[in-house]
Amino acid sequence: MSKQVVSETWKYMWRNKKNRLVMILCVGMVLVHSVLILPSMPATDEVDIDQLQREVSSNRQTFEDQLESGQTVSSLFTGTSAYQEARNTYVNQRELLSALNTGDARRYLEIGYRPVDDSSVLDPEGFNIAILGRGKEALYRPMKNQIYITQVDPLHFHHIHERTSLQQLHLFLIGWGPYLMIVLLLFMISDVVTKDRKLTTQKIGVSQNWFGYLFVQSAAALGFVTLFLAGLGMLFYTVNGIQYGFGSGSLPSGFFEVAAEGEPFHHSLMTTMPLSTFFTRALPFAVILLYGFTRLNTLFSLILKQDVVVLIASTFTLLFSLLYYGDETTELLGIELSWFPQTYFHFGDFVTGYTEGMMQVPVPYARGLIVLGVTILIIEGLIYMSTKVVTRQKFLA
Repeated sequence: MSKQVVSETWKYMWRNKKNRLVMILCVGMVLVHSVLILPSMPATDEVDIDQLQREVSSNRQTFEDQLESGQTVSSLFTGTSAYQEARNTYVNQRELLSALNTGDARRYLEIGYRPVDDSSVLDPEGFNIAILGRGKEALYRPMKNQIYITQVDPLHFHHIHERTSLQQLHLFLIGWGPYLMIVLLLFMISDVVTKDRKLTTQKIGVSQNWFGYLFVQSAAALGFVTLFLAGLGMLFYTVNGIQYGFGSGSLPSGFFEVAAEGEPFHHSLMTTMPLSTFFTRALPFAVILLYGFTRLNTLFSLILKQDVVVLIASTFTLLFSLLYYGDETTELLGIELSWFPQTYFHFGDFVTGYTEGMMQVPVPYARGLIVLGVTILIIEGLIYMSTKVVTRQKFLA
């Protein structure tokens, strides 16, 4: 019987027009991002080579003209001269341009000089994509650059500019990625349970426990969406990796290590952790949250019985915390936020220490798993009680 439920659920979700539309849009967005957007999106401090070449020529002409005219003496007020400034800038820019032209990424980082003139630095704001958490990684750039210099071999500019597949997935998960994944899940499964109300004559006589039937149906729906997300991730990993490299689990990512309980907050450290550690820490939260929201969808379906209303209620539950969570919010109803499940909805922020940094208190990694686990148990209990009140006959009537 379970195999039949799984088969019917998968067929329904695959044939559903809204699901097919959103899957096509997701695939299109992945391809557009890798092929069109990412090549045109400058990284932080990325240098415009053409503009830099023009400035090198301009500064060279300036100090040569000053040399020919004999105006090389330093000013009494500034301690320098136009000749010295132009020549020093020229030497620095020539070194930087040489590293860029030869593709020497390690030398590029070791030089340290970057043009002060904004015209030589590509502005990422015009190409900013809010779903990527680039801003959260900006403060960790000096530490990451040092690791690139000493530990990453071979080193490429795509590593520095975080364009490799693993680095892009990391930026996605510390940006709006967790919310987008859950919203996609809710959109695709919102009518999986309520659709049975239109099939009364076929479903009313199903010889399976009502709670068990809903569990198998939820698991099938979750499996379908998980398979699609995995396929979408592999598509991005492959397409983006062919162009910019696949990346390595040893590449650094930012991590905020909050001071231990009882110690002053200013003892906290900004450090890094390997991407492999980040993904390992994030995966359990992703699995638990996707399962939890799938079961929450089932609960709302039993109570509300309308797929659109179910989608609105589920999405509201996911995003409601954004209305009252602020950078200085540490408690809710007098209880520390770490004991509420919504604190971990953005699991990318939690596993990188960003959430703890905002709360300014240490939160054990295990506590997040425990809180979400208890929340799921509560949801399961509510579903069980609901199936006793809203029987199959009442639901389908």
